[in-house]
Amino acid sequence: MSSISRRNLFRTAAALPATALISHADAADPKPKAATPKKAPPPPLTLPAIQPGPAYLQAGPMLGHVGADRVHLWVRSTAAVGWKIVLFEQETSREIEGAALHADTGLTGITVIEGLKPGTSYSYQIVLDGREQLPLPLPSFTTAPEHDHSCRQRVVFGSCVGQTTAAAAPTWAELAERRGSTTDEGAFDVLLMLGDNHYANTTEIEKLRVYYTAHRLSAGWRDLTARTPVYAIWDDHDYGPNNSDGTEAGKADSLKTFREFWANPSAGEADNPGCYFTFTRGDVQFFMMDGRYHRSPNKTEDTLEKTMLGKKQLEWLKRELLASKAKVKLVANGSEWESYGSDDSWSLFKKERDPFLAWIDEHSIEGVIFLSGDRHFSSGYHINGRFLELSAGPVGSNNSKLRPNPERFTGHDQGRLWGVLDIDTTASPPRVAYEFWQTGHSMLERREISWGQLHGREKIERTEGYVI
Repeated sequence: MSSISRRNLFRTAAALPATALISHADAADPKPKAATPKKAPPPPLTLPAIQPGPAYLQAGPMLGHVGADRVHLWVRSTAAVGWKIVLFEQETSREIEGAALHADTGLTGITVIEGLKPGTSYSYQIVLDGREQLPLPLPSFTTAPEHDHSCRQRVVFGSCVGQTTAAAAPTWAELAERRGSTTDEGAFDVLLMLGDNHYANTTEIEKLRVYYTAHRLSAGWRDLTARTPVYAIWDDHDYGPNNSDGTEAGKADSLKTFREFWANPSAGEADNPGCYFTFTRGDVQFFMMDGRYHRSPNKTEDTLEKTMLGKKQLEWLKRELLASKAKVKLVANGSEWESYGSDDSWSLFKKERDPFLAWIDEHSIEGVIFLSGDRHFSSGYHINGRFLELSAGPVGSNNSKLRPNPERFTGHDQGRLWGVLDIDTTASPPRVAYEFWQTGHSMLERREISWGQLHGREKIERTEGYVI
């Protein structure tokens, strides 16, 4: 009898449709079936009990922002103790004291290590209260290319991890394995989490801390994020309840907890709270938006005053886009940008969206690509026949069915899904391709988008053979 590897086993299981579990007798039974009762929500997530003895890493280490000269590194401990990072570059090493771990931040700490070299590999050890925490071989990371340096890089993006910690575990395991493989096998440089990164559905700090931590205990997640730069924004379920907005009580607590658990380069502005930020890798700039903290309620009449981003965040985005020298500009938001979206998308905020899209053209800003999540399927849109949007997920949640949409040119609504942007700025003009992947099923689709298509000068034809 032939054997099957663990990798092929989980891929086969993850790829099986639900119908594969129906017996032949059930399938042939002509009797009418009783209505399926509504499924009860899963019980709340909990954390394993803290074990007696010395303090240890409860979660992490997790890389956040990795720039050309610095790295942001996150941990969560089981107790308020001192810790340090030992950083290795070839035969040299140095020690960096970790940020304080205390109860007010849920025993989390984010330490920034500066003075690194661009495009250089480093390995590291975490020492907690004098005890080394990581086994050999130690995790490593590579700093970003120099600012404005042309290069090829691959960006994974996705959303919607599911309501249980098991839901996304196969995806994290597969991404952890693919990260260090070849480009054809799905290798990538950076991971963007585009919201619904857990489903706590609350602004209560302690519950948020439990849900963030529970999802980080997966072996695949820990392996992946100890070696891969991770950047995150939120959407409704990890900000507050379903479809929550800027009127949500306790939103400042949600933001406090978000900042405890994500090692982004920044969050909002001094005079305007939020989770939005920007960063650059080589000559690609990322604009990570907050579509919840300042959002008007979805059901509000769509007037000039209705907003998803808030006046100050929108002004910030315009300033940053005008100042950007990057050849490619990725603008990410939890909610979809396209014109025919759900009742929790930009389709209900067109009087803010449409003038912004027109402003991009008025100022001849090139290389803009919109990213999104939320919808539990993966798809590509040509907004108004002009702007490219790519939406990816779910990495763990159940699927939603695609519906007819005149702006969509491709789509996938089966299985756990994520997207990849393959950007090569060494070419002139830059080359951009997208890929959609399914856990346990390899790559579903790869397609290059021409510079003319990216700027609305050429039509993006519908992809044959895919759900549209």
